[in-house]
Amino acid sequence: MDISSVTIDSRQAGPGALFVALAGERTDGHRFVQDAFARGASAVLVRHGADAPAPKVQVSSPADALVRLAADERRRFDGTVVAVAGANGKTSTKDMTEAVVSTRFQVHASPGSFNNEIGVPLTLLGAPPDTEVIVAELGARRAGDVTVLMPIAQPDAVVITNVGVAHMEIFGSWDAIVRASAEPVDAMDRDGVLVLNADDPVVAGFAGRAHARVVTFGRAQGASVRAEGVGIGRDGRPTFDLAAGGGRERVTLAVPGEHMIGNALAAAAVGVELGVPLEACAEALARATVSRWRMEAFQTPGGVTVLNDAYNANPESMAAALKTATVMAGDRRVVAVLGQMAELGDIGPEQHERAGELAARLGVDRLITVGTDAKAIAAAGLREGFEPDAVASYDDVDAALEDVRAHIRRGDLVLVKGSRIVGLETLAEALR
Repeated sequence: MDISSVTIDSRQAGPGALFVALAGERTDGHRFVQDAFARGASAVLVRHGADAPAPKVQVSSPADALVRLAADERRRFDGTVVAVAGANGKTSTKDMTEAVVSTRFQVHASPGSFNNEIGVPLTLLGAPPDTEVIVAELGARRAGDVTVLMPIAQPDAVVITNVGVAHMEIFGSWDAIVRASAEPVDAMDRDGVLVLNADDPVVAGFAGRAHARVVTFGRAQGASVRAEGVGIGRDGRPTFDLAAGGGRERVTLAVPGEHMIGNALAAAAVGVELGVPLEACAEALARATVSRWRMEAFQTPGGVTVLNDAYNANPESMAAALKTATVMAGDRRVVAVLGQMAELGDIGPEQHERAGELAARLGVDRLITVGTDAKAIAAAGLREGFEPDAVASYDDVDAALEDVRAHIRRGDLVLVKGSRIVGLETLAEALR
């Protein structure tokens, strides 16, 4: 039997596919075995005792079997694996790294945010036969997650973008977050390369405990790959000199946001390590786009600019989005639709308040919040100087959408930003 692909989604099953029936929180993949076969799947991987027709492989745990399949695939892969870890910017860094490295190699990158014990194996198993470089994400929602993922991915290089307070509710303390962020550092051996953010003091400090060779990126003097002469255009797109190894290339990124500079530098650092000429790195970054709902700007038929950054939110990315929106707007009005930031635990109220204060200081014209926790954003905004009729709080997205439609006018910029649980991407899409 020739198995050419592995999937956990029966809708993606086709000839040559092995459908792995995983039991999740919302549904059980065993319910879709028949659908997988109907779509042409060659075989299914199910738990012992499951009612499934042949051809089938029965195991005690399909999830564990998926990991073993991926680990075996990784052992056979003789190319390079690059992994991206960190609190913020993992997917955008992965996207930019793919763009840079693909100028010289056949690259397979993880789709979307496939960064957990299911996504990483699927990334490895999804690489086409001609793949030379795999770019994967390593996510961490609790201590030990990356320690588990590292032996599966066995990366030759690991990028650490930054350390932040995302998932504070789960980790419990800043020290626990730092320890979890250092897991890929401790897991890399001397043959590997660590690509560290020189602008993040915690990440930069990881160099002192590293066994692997260290390459740095950032604006800091002495970083291996640096951004110099930074400017931000009226469209929010950063321009800078990409400097490395005595070379220098001027770059204007294709995506808005000053915070995207660090992601671009990390991608360039990987490219330089893999032998991509600096000029090719710069040209690739000038074209590189990032995954949907991340700094995604579009114009509505009514002449309104929408900046959809609704994929997720934490304090650092919320501040970056607000700053980018006000830069892009210039002298135009800004309507900020801000959803609550999840998993912040005890620091949640303070962090939501800071977002409201920042919105007021930046001169946002109308502030709309969505979600119970986000009411603290509105309250802080009012204390910081918003007029009462310029602030509104809602429990659901539909009510917020009605407010936006009632108040926007031609020329406005609407920022949409919130955690995944809020679902603000539906609001942004409804404005198209």
